Amino acid sequence: MARGFNNIAYISLCILRFWCASLPGYVHPDEFFQSPEIMGGDVLGYEVFRPWEFVQSPQCRSIVIPYDLNFTKKLFNWVVWIVVKNHSQILLDYTAYTIAQLFYPNNALRSLLVFASSYVVLIFNTRPFSNSVESILLALAFCVYVKGSTPKFPLRQQHGDSSTDKDEFPVNLAFLFGCIVALGSFTRITFILYAFPIGLAFLHHIFLSARAQGKSWCVYSKFSELLPACLGLIMTTVICVLADSLYFGALNITFSGTLLDKDHIFELLRNPMKFVEIGWHGNLIITPLNNFAYNLDSNNLSQHGLHPRYLHIYNFVLLFGPLTLLTMKDLQFSVNFMRLLSKRTYKTVIVYSGLCGFMFLSLIPHQEARFLLPLLLPVIIVPSDRIHKLNMSFWTIWAVFNLVFVAIFGGLHQAGIVPIMQKLQNQALRFKKCEELSGYFQCELGKKFFIPVSDPTETLTTNIIFYKTYMPPRHLLGYPKAWRGTNVQVNVYDLAGSPLSDLENLITKQVPSKSSLTENLWREQIIFQQNKNSNNSRIFERTLLVTPSTTDFSPFFIGTYNELTSIGYDDNNGKKRMKLKLIEQHWPHVNFDHLDRIFAKGMYLNVYLLVSFSD
Repeated sequence: MARGFNNIAYISLCILRFWCASLPGYVHPDEFFQSPEIMGGDVLGYEVFRPWEFVQSPQCRSIVIPYDLNFTKKLFNWVVWIVVKNHSQILLDYTAYTIAQLFYPNNALRSLLVFASSYVVLIFNTRPFSNSVESILLALAFCVYVKGSTPKFPLRQQHGDSSTDKDEFPVNLAFLFGCIVALGSFTRITFILYAFPIGLAFLHHIFLSARAQGKSWCVYSKFSELLPACLGLIMTTVICVLADSLYFGALNITFSGTLLDKDHIFELLRNPMKFVEIGWHGNLIITPLNNFAYNLDSNNLSQHGLHPRYLHIYNFVLLFGPLTLLTMKDLQFSVNFMRLLSKRTYKTVIVYSGLCGFMFLSLIPHQEARFLLPLLLPVIIVPSDRIHKLNMSFWTIWAVFNLVFVAIFGGLHQAGIVPIMQKLQNQALRFKKCEELSGYFQCELGKKFFIPVSDPTETLTTNIIFYKTYMPPRHLLGYPKAWRGTNVQVNVYDLAGSPLSDLENLITKQVPSKSSLTENLWREQIIFQQNKNSNNSRIFERTLLVTPSTTDFSPFFIGTYNELTSIGYDDNNGKKRMKLKLIEQHWPHVNFDHLDRIFAKGMYLNVYLLVSFSD
């Protein structure tokens, strides 16, 4: 009966995870700017913002993982992509269940429920963070190690049986282990910290375990098991280095003196003897080493924020909540009584994996909670032998803790940014039936992209200013690079947390007049005003300001621009028309943004239409 209930609970949590993957919460800019934003420019041809890791020289972020993830996303539609993302997370579920079942089979399903109900899995691991990929690769590395060292997998040990005293490590799994270690290192340099104990356990199994004691130290008998792993490590490293070097333009491949192209590839396939005509020119880029060197310099880290060394203790509690006490209580026992020679080798390895990652990351002065995402597995496994002893109080506190943070990070935290990009795309790129009326252009809102003209008579420009928000993902706006220079222009200004004076200076340039908007601004219409600052009278512009409603504009709007207005609706003679409202309300400071109040309906994330009519 209890097992059936647990099965239903787990299936329900998996369904909840699919739903959480579609929530608009914006956890951290890196979930977009380390992967989707780059691919939006490279693959889809949109104008994007390339972060420093891909711009500065030498580059510090490998392009391999972003291309792999986004190539998969391009093949599938949005719904299927959510399924693909969550399918990769099932690997983490499988690992947690497997480890718990090895030693505590009666508690394995309960451990899985704790894992699947964590908001770390529901929110963080359903976002395209490189830390999420790091967690998956770490779990895969551990699975390969366990499966390779126990061929009869999964194994429930008998009394006196050592799980490592088995047959040789399979060649295919050893090769895969090497590939995963290399790929994880190119995903994030911190992967090495978490994977180090797993690598030691792998070497221990080959050279020092009871199984290996009877073997001679000849190359074939012992090193034959290590060679496939080395081959996988080297091959994957070479592929990643070549991919990064070619992508960033540091390396050029030539064929008969000219740059290699697809026609040359077909020619090589027809005549392999011409491979001798391939040449290499340039330098190799090893992004993990560049990343490591970058993070050694405290001046570089200060640009991203310096934190006290103890901050990861707070981050640990923030991520795992009630599990923190259980983990701390059992951790001393785990460290004192578990060794590589013990019968609990697998639990030992995963525990030391977490300890190694946590301790070394705490030495780095730049600390963010997402850096600790790979700790979820060790945190689940350490107290797994006493999960069945937890009373209803724990489960209640655990459920409330995770529901609160699902609501915060999934539904509230900067949650207006992603949905509003679609609204802005409609405003900036989807309009029709434009006509000039008394010095301004009036267009209707449409469903299809406006067809740009390369040699325009009139230029229609939309300026979008983001103030006191997270970085807007430009690829979600969907403005094609090829449209730059046409009659449809979109300019994005991200002021982040700049002083209010910077916003004032920018708006002053774009909106020089203080006159009010005319009364014939209807819903479903877009108004472009003539740019009075330009010598070309055929340039028409509009400015949209996106900012949380909690932003206090009283020193700026009331004192300087007391006629700048927000969008609103009013019934007049039975018709819904646009009206103007002075920005006079002082909003209380709340750190949650939402989209329920977009375009005149009292929202947390306001969009102000700034216009410049002649006096």
